[in-house]
Amino acid sequence: MRFSPVIVALLCFTSWMSMAHTTNGPVASCCPRWSKTRVRLELIVDYTNQSEGICPIRAVVFQTKSGKRICSDPDSVWAERAIQKVDKEKGKTTTQKTGLIKGSTSNITPALHQ
Repeated sequence: MRFSPVIVALLCFTSWMSMAHTTNGPVASCCPRWSKTRVRLELIVDYTNQSEGICPIRAVVFQTKSGKRICSDPDSVWAERAIQKVDKEKGKTTTQKTGLIKGSTSNITPALHQ
């Protein structure tokens, strides 16, 4: 049985692409380190929790009104205050929001619907 060079090339390319995707996985937007940036709490509109695993560190990623992302140490006093502020504005308690994430086996933060 003879295979045409085109079929062999197609099979090789398909195998290579599937291995490359498996090795690298989907691109995740991770914080490589914590930022020392502290903005006024009024400028923070949302946050997500980044867990270790695919990402190198555990962090809280804050979203500002201008669309900027700030990666912060989740154990810092400033981060805890910012989390409380966002949760209060959204009518949720901190335990409700973080409780959804604890025990998750995924690096995807679930969306909260009101």
